[in-house]
Parts: sequence; structure tokens; C-alpha cells
Amino acid sequence: MKILNQTPTKLTIQSSSAWDGLLLICPFIVIGLLQIILASNWIGGGIFLLFSLSLLDGAIDETYIFDKTFSKMTIKRRGVWLHDVTECSTRDISAVELEEIGDSEGNRSYYVDLLMFGGDIICLRSYSLTEQYKMADLIRSYISISDNHTISNVFALQSREP
Repeated sequence: MKILNQTPTKLTIQSSSAWDGLLLICPFIVIGLLQIILASNWIGGGIFLLFSLSLLDGAIDETYIFDKTFSKMTIKRRGVWLHDVTECSTRDISAVELEEIGDSEGNRSYYVDLLMFGGDIICLRSYSLTEQYKMADLIRSYISISDNHTISNVFALQSREP
């Protein structure tokens, strides 16, 4: 997470950089080219190059813009084959929650979910839990939504119990 702009009227957060995804695929491109050039292995090299092209889909740059002046949120997703812009009103956001999704192998993905009035959920991604906490707290404070799921609230509820 990188804060690109934070003023009293505008908050701009960049979740991931397209360069991060490109660094991921560089070894596959190099191996593919080396197989084609040095070993004259067009099939093997072609497979590595095609695999690297399929990984380019993961090289997506996401930017989240919260504008108090117009009471709107803009999500810009840009990649090699993707250019998507989504807008909605910040007044439609009812809550900001953290979500952790795990698979059977123990891998974890973290998301900040913006719960919208009407039931829609907008997922903002990041790669670490620490970044997600920072992003969720920053968005909550910026659009003035209280956190109903903080640890301090849990302790306060536990201390009231007999």
C-alpha cells in the first residue's frame, strides 16, 4: 500500500504496482528466450513465453481515490489487458471490514471489504495483513465510519460481562 495523496478533501491509495507483477514474470521470459536462442528449443521456449504472458494478467495496478468534494470513490484497475474504472458514492459505504481468506495449504489472502448499502461488497486488495489494517483504518477515518470490529471494542464488551 502506498499513499499517493492525502489532503483534507482527497485520499489516493495505490494497492499494488504493476512492476511487482512484471518482476514475477521476468524469470519466465528470460528462461523462454534462453531456450529459444541457446538451445533452439522453440517449443519449450514458447511454452515459457506463453506462461509468462498468462501471468501478466496478475500485473494489475490498483488505485483507490476517495474524494470528499464530490462524495465519491473511484477504483482504477490497470494492467496489460485491463483498464477498468469504477465509481460509486462514499455515502453508499456502510462499513469497512477486514477479510482473511485461507486455503487448505495454509496460504492467506487479505482484503479490505467495503460493505455497501444494498448488499454489494467492494474488495480492495493488498499483500499483507499489516497493510490491510492500515488501509482499513485510513479509509474508516477518512470517510468517518466507525469500526465495529476492533480489538478495543471486543475488550470493552468482555469487561461488561459478569
